[in-house]
Amino acid sequence: MPALFDVRDHGWQPGADDAGAALRAAIDAARSAPGHVRLLLPPGDFHVWPETSIHRELFVSNTVGIDPRFAEKSIGMLLDGVEGLTVEAEGARLVVHGRQTALAVVDGRGVAVEGLEVDWAVPTVIDVTVADAGVDAHGAWRIVTVPPQNGFDLDGTDVVWRSERSPFSGERYWRGRNALAYSQVCDPASGRVRRASCPLFDGVAALERMDARTLRISYATASPPADRGLVYQLRETDRDHPGMLVLDSADVALRRLRIDYLHGFGLVAQNSADLTLDGVVFRAPAGDGRVTAGFADFVQCSGMRGHVEIRDCEFDGPHDDPINVHGTYLAVTAAEPHALTLEYRHDETAGFGSFGEGDRIELVDRRTLQPLHTTTVRRATGPSGRDRATAALPTRVDIADPLPPEVLAAALAGGLAVENVTRTPEVTISGCTFRRVPTRAILVTTRRPVRIERCRFEGIAMPCIQIAADASDWWESGPVTDVAIVGNTFRDVTAGVLQVAPGVLAGGPPVHGTVTFAGNDVELAGPLLAELRGLRAFAARGNRVHVAGGERPAIQVDAGGRVDWDGPGPPVLVLRR
Repeated sequence: MPALFDVRDHGWQPGADDAGAALRAAIDAARSAPGHVRLLLPPGDFHVWPETSIHRELFVSNTVGIDPRFAEKSIGMLLDGVEGLTVEAEGARLVVHGRQTALAVVDGRGVAVEGLEVDWAVPTVIDVTVADAGVDAHGAWRIVTVPPQNGFDLDGTDVVWRSERSPFSGERYWRGRNALAYSQVCDPASGRVRRASCPLFDGVAALERMDARTLRISYATASPPADRGLVYQLRETDRDHPGMLVLDSADVALRRLRIDYLHGFGLVAQNSADLTLDGVVFRAPAGDGRVTAGFADFVQCSGMRGHVEIRDCEFDGPHDDPINVHGTYLAVTAAEPHALTLEYRHDETAGFGSFGEGDRIELVDRRTLQPLHTTTVRRATGPSGRDRATAALPTRVDIADPLPPEVLAAALAGGLAVENVTRTPEVTISGCTFRRVPTRAILVTTRRPVRIERCRFEGIAMPCIQIAADASDWWESGPVTDVAIVGNTFRDVTAGVLQVAPGVLAGGPPVHGTVTFAGNDVELAGPLLAELRGLRAFAARGNRVHVAGGERPAIQVDAGGRVDWDGPGPPVLVLRR
């Protein structure tokens, strides 16, 4: 039986105001023990505060790039350098205060976390429900409610949202005003969420606090509001922390977690291998007006290798993609026959290393994404991902064989990008449910096999599944070769079940390989089934596709793409040139 470490033996007791020191002590003890060990978090709330959490300089994909304001991350529970550890946390709830990363596995191997619940004391997305609305002799009005966690003050005709106070400084961790910087709207009746501006604080004549959770807003206009029952989800836009992080680690499993809310950029798995999510529920708690469970994405895998397996999970209420798996293209800024200088080009991704000795890399034409040359890294230098001092350094890779003259010429002309082929994972997503999503449910760009099976998609606002890749916008690589979408259920589809949309001009050679679409049950609100650009082949068989109104489904496809349809109701093919 593996040795057991109980956090109660290291100073934590039920009702404790701050679990930081006890968690650190228990993790340190478990790290020093030989062999596989277990760490027990008994039922109860584990509060973590920025002032007593661990602070590290870390640079994370798709967050804030190398912005020095956010280089230092506060981590509530850090599993750092541990091997062979299982955290047993059934009934335990990690309560995060302020802006932090709740849980991180850094430089770990063979780590599992089971049964833990994660929530924020004051979520950084504010869900404002229009409880009632109308017009009286004085003009239009709304009565809105907010969850009990979100406090507010009135400042004239402005609402000032506020976090909890720090028990150390007495200051608020954050404040915001009115609609904040970004909003989307959720219709609980239909289950649909869309990105939209918030009208609640336009033309305000007066504010009245009715109780701690309820506000009456009076307007200078007499136009009757038509949004009774809708929930406006308000937030700022800086992704200052990943909500959870798996960094430079291998064989990490998260099982039966309950994620009530994740601040920042969700769960980011970066430069790691073999990640498993099993039975993880991303959903806001019911009953108190909260509908948002994620400030941005839920799961973002960047530069992963091995196998990413996500099974029997529920994704409900993010502000961006529930699942995004991708690599990163770096632009070639200088070249020699045996060396390349590379640069990150998106301002949200930079400051960390993307290459290591022995990695295989592929050089592609940035305009077409067509591969020109593949080689092996002999040595890589540049940002460490762990300190500000190196964050802005260019990446330099020495390569094993000389670049062919035509490739060297293209590199010197500034027309190439590089992808790390080694850091591309096989992906299996099975038995998952996606609902109340304002974007795509799954965005995946990896050249190894991808299988999406037995999942359920409900009312997704954009194409349910997207395959992209570009070296001009997000710089998320690379091509897919073999994607199987099998045995899934799609309901209330408004923008198609699949969009293949690499960042290249139409009419060029295909970027992506084959997508198999088989045994799926699809109900479309409109005729569009799929948009296929830059795809070599789409093979469909044994699907049930129903379009509201009885129309035939339609597939938009490049003139050079092949569509094989085996089954009833062949779609209308709309050729795109």
